[in-house]
Amino acid sequence: MSAIPLSKPAIDLLFRVLEARGTQIAGATLTEYFPQAAKTLLASGLLLPHGHVPIVTAMDAYEDEPIPAVWSPDHRAFGYHNSAGRWIEIEECAIAAYHVDHARLFAAMLLSFERQGPAGATTLIADHLWDVGAIRISGARKPVPVWFGRRLTDPQLWAQISNLAERKPPAETRVILTSTRGDRLPPAPDRRHVLVAVADVLEAADRLVISPHTLPKRVFPDQIRRRLPIDHSDDYGIVWLGDETFKFRGHNHRNLLELLFKAYWAKRPVLRVIPTLSEAGFSDKTNSLSKAFSGRDDWQRFIKHSEGNCWIEA
Repeated sequence: MSAIPLSKPAIDLLFRVLEARGTQIAGATLTEYFPQAAKTLLASGLLLPHGHVPIVTAMDAYEDEPIPAVWSPDHRAFGYHNSAGRWIEIEECAIAAYHVDHARLFAAMLLSFERQGPAGATTLIADHLWDVGAIRISGARKPVPVWFGRRLTDPQLWAQISNLAERKPPAETRVILTSTRGDRLPPAPDRRHVLVAVADVLEAADRLVISPHTLPKRVFPDQIRRRLPIDHSDDYGIVWLGDETFKFRGHNHRNLLELLFKAYWAKRPVLRVIPTLSEAGFSDKTNSLSKAFSGRDDWQRFIKHSEGNCWIEA
């Protein structure tokens, strides 16, 4: 299998579909809100037709009214009768339902790895958790078993996954890949499990291929040769200061750290706080580092600020 050509909006949409409560998305939603991204996903085969959602919104008496769509043998089309009895035909794509081709998804994500185990994935929790075999990654003596889960922010689902992980512990390490965003992941069940958001370890934002260089650094961070006294992971999600480790899951936090560290390594470390926060993606209401890192203060161990300036200091 070769890499599937996608785009960042298409990959973002794919993860949104995976994180939705249901397992299907209506064609009308795709075409109305995500036309280009949906077109790319449908062409890739990652989204497949899967039945229909036979409900439409009828514009009748100037009011939106949900109404069932039915198949008419006479018209050979889906539609409904309005209040005047007139047949209103609707395009089949408007009520078509789609779901993710999980087998194709797993094959695409793990394209760069030697994968062992059954050709297909084994369902562990219906529609939510799969065993996708084992992969060889640098830093591991043996192939590392991999699960893939979606909607890990659901407390009831996460309790099931944690119980399953406890009942079926890995010999050494297991990776749980997920479509859930990295800044929303729950704590791992134990030290043998590593939770990794797929979006955080892709080779590129427009390639649904996990990087064989980035993933091992997430799974085995202690094996990375680091610069002293301070260093960071490739995605700026981990900062090492001497023997201390600081983890940052938020996308904006990682953007901010990238800006600060690039200035630090360029030996022009001082940046203006507010423009830097804006460039990192924070809203106008976030006008200080304390607000940006609300709920934690460990960042102050290596980020300093004074008189509207900020910089890395180690």
